[in-house]
Amino acid sequence: MSAPPITAPGREDTRRRQEFEDLEEAWREPGGFFGWFQATTHQAIGRRYIVTAFIFLLLGGVEALLMRLQLSRPENTLLGPARYNQIFTMHGTTMMFLFAVPVMEGMGIYLVPLMVGTRNVAFPRLNAFGYWMYLFGGLFLYGMALTGAMPARTAAALTRRGSKAAQASACEPPPDSPIT
Repeated sequence: MSAPPITAPGREDTRRRQEFEDLEEAWREPGGFFGWFQATTHQAIGRRYIVTAFIFLLLGGVEALLMRLQLSRPENTLLGPARYNQIFTMHGTTMMFLFAVPVMEGMGIYLVPLMVGTRNVAFPRLNAFGYWMYLFGGLFLYGMALTGAMPARTAAALTRRGSKAAQASACEPPPDSPIT
C-alpha cells in the first residue's frame, strides 16, 4: 500500500480555503464595546444573562438588607408597612424572576451547545431578543420602583382582603358560614 501522490495545490484547495475564510468572517464576533452588545453567539448571550442576573442579585440583596434592618428592632420606623410590603414583593420578584430563572437559562444557553457540539443555538437572534426583553423588563420594574409605582400587594394581603373565592380557598371558613 503506497501513499497517494503529492500534488501541488490546485484550484480545489484555493476554493476550499476561500470558503473557510468566508465562513470565519461570517461567524466572527463584532469587536469593541458595541460589538459585545451585538453578538448573537450562545456564549456571548449566556454571559450577558449571567452578568445581568448577578446585578439583579445585588439589587435583591439590598432589598433583603432593608427588610432585615426594618425587622432588627421593635417599633422601627425605617420602612412603613406599605413600603415594607412593596420591598418584600420586589425582593421576591427580583430573586425568582430576575435572578434564579435567568441565571439558569444563561448557564443552559452557554453550556448546552458546547456539550452537544454545535456551533450555536437554533435561532440565535431570537435568543438575543429574549435577553433584551429580560433586561428591559427588569429595568422597567426598577424604574417604576424609583418613581414610587412599586407593586403594593403581596399574596398574603390579597388572601386577607381578597374576594369570596380567595376566602373559600383558605383553610378557615368564610365569616358568614354557620360552621364554627
